[in-house]
Amino acid sequence: MATSGAPLFSGADADLYAVGADRVLRRSRSGADAAGVAAVMRHVREAGFPAPRVDAARDGDLTMELVRGPTLLQSLLGGRTSLAGAARTLVALHDALHALPAPTPGGAAHAALTAPSPVALDAASDGPPCVLHLALHPANVVLTADGPVVLDWTSAWLGPAGLDLAVTAVIVAEVAVDEDDELAPGARVLLDAFLHLADPVLGSHLDTAARVRAADPGLDPAESALVPAAAALVAREARRS
Repeated sequence: MATSGAPLFSGADADLYAVGADRVLRRSRSGADAAGVAAVMRHVREAGFPAPRVDAARDGDLTMELVRGPTLLQSLLGGRTSLAGAARTLVALHDALHALPAPTPGGAAHAALTAPSPVALDAASDGPPCVLHLALHPANVVLTADGPVVLDWTSAWLGPAGLDLAVTAVIVAEVAVDEDDELAPGARVLLDAFLHLADPVLGSHLDTAARVRAADPGLDPAESALVPAAAALVAREARRS
């Protein structure tokens, strides 16, 4: 699909372009096939989870609906959502996602969710394997008029729910341990609130969660360097919670 103008947003691997008034195009700069991501998004949406509607996927292009509203992070920074409220939203989204039925083996969504991972993920599960987002943090949640919608399904996988919760906790903790980040105090409060509400089983998945985060191509070296301290903070606070 041809695009014109500057991208609305540029991430580690992709650029986001407006397509008319109500759609966006996510174009992978590496050319990574979008079909698997599209299949996962369609699976969770058809099962009732709030993910954007996918209109088309071809090669590295993913065309989907434009989701309107502030992100949960923007709402926090603007004072429209409390830290406790953000924690409740994150835990509720995790719970809803992990309650979905797993996709049928042999289908496109199942193939995408069981494809080899760049890091060794947990083979053992705390229960039946479920769909994991593995990047469910405030910047990937849009607060629409109809409720929260979750973006960025490129890291989704099939595995234990505790791993998904642990990754979210480590992401929040990365901000909390960054002494140069003015958001660190608030991130610490958000982390404590999240751990108080989330299933404590996440503590058994922290080593894997740290590997997942360290392997994220979107992190620069300084951000990657925060991961061990972030995981250690989660471990300490999880024991207290």
